[in-house]
Amino acid sequence: MKKILITGASRGIGFALATKIADSENANFHLIARNEARLLELKAKLESQGSIANIYPCDVSEKNSFQNTIKLAASKARNFDIVVLNAGISENKWIMENNYSESFERIYRVNVFSIAYALEVLASLMAEKGIIAIVSSLADVRGFLSSSAYCSSKSAVTRLSEAARIELKRIGIDVLTIKPGFVRTDMTAKNRFPMPFLMDPGKAADIIWRGIINRKKIIAFPFPMVLLTKFIALLPNWLFDFLSSFYKQNGV
Repeated sequence: MKKILITGASRGIGFALATKIADSENANFHLIARNEARLLELKAKLESQGSIANIYPCDVSEKNSFQNTIKLAASKARNFDIVVLNAGISENKWIMENNYSESFERIYRVNVFSIAYALEVLASLMAEKGIIAIVSSLADVRGFLSSSAYCSSKSAVTRLSEAARIELKRIGIDVLTIKPGFVRTDMTAKNRFPMPFLMDPGKAADIIWRGIINRKKIIAFPFPMVLLTKFIALLPNWLFDFLSSFYKQNGV
């Protein structure tokens, strides 16, 4: 049985990924999230399919609590084969809105700092030739309106993952970067803007799991959205600024 740790497991991609893995093979899951009720639901689902599931209600933005939870899970698992650092949040907030900085800090603590907290302790808790998969986003490509905290946090995650891939390769750990486009989750349900190529979480989980099994360094999807973001990245600043202003003026 593979020993698998997943953060942000109570909903969205994390929930769907655990379910996908259990559909394909029995595993020893260690699941971290804040929502204990949803974790219990997932535990029952996975165990009904023949897997083992251990749950750990925890806020990943609290360093000591999160690191101690990882160590506790590792002591039960006797080191992890696969870790998926998936926990993340998003808030649509304009820079000049009230409490913008509080929102910015909250997003960074969950999306970025939690990964650093995990990486700090994981190196010694991985099985030989282990895999750490870090969930970033195709939104890392530029700073989009009302999403400056989320976009910049995911840009930081991509670069952090890139550096970790190079550093941890020396000790036999493969670090993979997962970059989804829009996936139908509780988080994206709050968005009030067009979400091209919106994908169901089950389909996203299937792509992610195949990428993890094949140790693909960058797991970016869906392909049309990957192409679109590459095009957006190449836009000159004046054109990107103009299109962004048009977007705002027309309430798109």
